[in-house]
Parts: sequence; structure tokens; C-alpha cells
Amino acid sequence: MKRFIIILFLSFVTIQSQAQFLERSEFGITIGGGNYFGDLNPKYNFYKTNLMIGAIYRYNINPRWVLKASAMFGKVEAFDSDFDNIRNLNFESRVNELALSCEFNFFDYQTGSRQHRITPYLFGGIGVFFFNPKTEITDPLSLEKQWVELQTLSTEGQGMPGYDSPYSLVNVAIPFGLGLKVSISQRVCIGLEWGIRMTFTDYLDDVSKDYVDRAELRSWSGDLGVAASDRTYEIIPNTYNQAGSMRGNPKVNDWYQFFGLTITTKLNYFKRKCITF
Repeated sequence: MKRFIIILFLSFVTIQSQAQFLERSEFGITIGGGNYFGDLNPKYNFYKTNLMIGAIYRYNINPRWVLKASAMFGKVEAFDSDFDNIRNLNFESRVNELALSCEFNFFDYQTGSRQHRITPYLFGGIGVFFFNPKTEITDPLSLEKQWVELQTLSTEGQGMPGYDSPYSLVNVAIPFGLGLKVSISQRVCIGLEWGIRMTFTDYLDDVSKDYVDRAELRSWSGDLGVAASDRTYEIIPNTYNQAGSMRGNPKVNDWYQFFGLTITTKLNYFKRKCITF
């Protein structure tokens, strides 16, 4: 009898814990736009905004504090030609981000509550993102246009003797921003969110430091590497930048941002749906 009571008690605690977990947990999607600012887009703006999509999970610790995990996917790009810059560099890159952050609600909030159904909030956290800058360029040998991965071409001498090591295609980001969430039913929340990502790399766009010696670069990564490193010649024929002259600004790292609509639902919504007969 004692064993039965213990088993019953533990089962009750487990069920209650699961119920509480499901009640406090929300899962959903986010859709919107995003862009980048760095050497090829030095000012904060919404230039070259591209579609960004993702998935988010929230655990509501209490009406004010929330833990959030997110996965975001999108693309960033920029072109010197859009700013009449004879440097004439350009890039595009997929950006895939995984992040963990904390939200602070300005007002008490609970999805499904009539009394506490709307609040602005701030968030901040840490994440990791994956990127791989590419560009479309005319192959000097075949004279055909092709997309190439810039990191492997050592456009600023990365990996060559006497230069920096190749930059990593995985980096840390610090996401922070603000949002607004509204409970529209017993289990569904919609919101708007805007967040900037501070990164620890200046190579999201493959541009950071100086031009390198063309002969050295040609022996390391071939004519394609030379062509991708200095593209002024496409604007002014037979014009090339001297080795050591500035190609980018290494004092400021690259940033990117996401903004858009979020829709989440409590996880117990799915559980109740599953057990309905």
C-alpha cells in the first residue's frame, strides 16, 4: 500500500510538472526581413533587406521574465556599385543563427490572460551564426560568370605567409533589441520584434583590411583570387590598387539585423488537440 501511494504521488508530481511546463512553454515562427551593415554598407539603414524566417521557443519563467531559444535563417548582401564606389566589391551570404536570449516584459504578461494580454519587451542574449560570403565574377580564363566562395580565395592574403589566418565561417553574435507581444486567444500570441546582432568578425562581407601584392596572391590562389580581391579594373580598365592601400576598415566589425512578425502558441494547445476524441 505504501509503495502504491509513493508511485501515485510521483505520478501526480510528474503530471503536474509536465502540465506546468506545457502551460509556460510556447513555440512558434517568425518571419520578416534583415540586412547587414559593414564595409560595403557603412551606415545604419534598411538597404538590401532580404527575407528572414525562423523558429522560436519561449519559456515564461514568470509574467516579467522569459527565456527564449531561436533559430533564424536569411541572406545579407551589399554592392559598392549601388553607392558609386569605384572599389566595386560586392558579396552575398546566407546567415544561419542559433541564439539563446532573455526577454524582460515591461508589464505583467501571460498568453491567454485578459488582464495581462499586451506588453512591450526588451531582449538580449548570445548566439552563434554561420556564414559564407560569395560573389559573382567573370573567370579570367573562361570569361564566364560564376559564383565563387570568397573565403577560400584569400582576397586579403589570409593564410598566406606573413598574413592573418583564414577567417572562420562560424562566429559569435550578441543579439539585442525590443518587441511587442499581444495575446489574441487562450493559447496564441502575436508580436513584432526588431533586433540587432553585434558580431565579432569583420569578414561577414569578406572586406576588412588592405589590398595585397597581386603577384603573391596569384601564386597563392590564382587569377580568380586576384580578380576577386581588386575589382576596380571593372570600372576603370587596367586600374589596380597598390599593395597595402586600404581595402576596408578593420576598426569596426560587421553587424546584421532581423525584424518582423512572431506567432507563438502554448505547447499544451497541441497536447489538447492530440487527446481530443
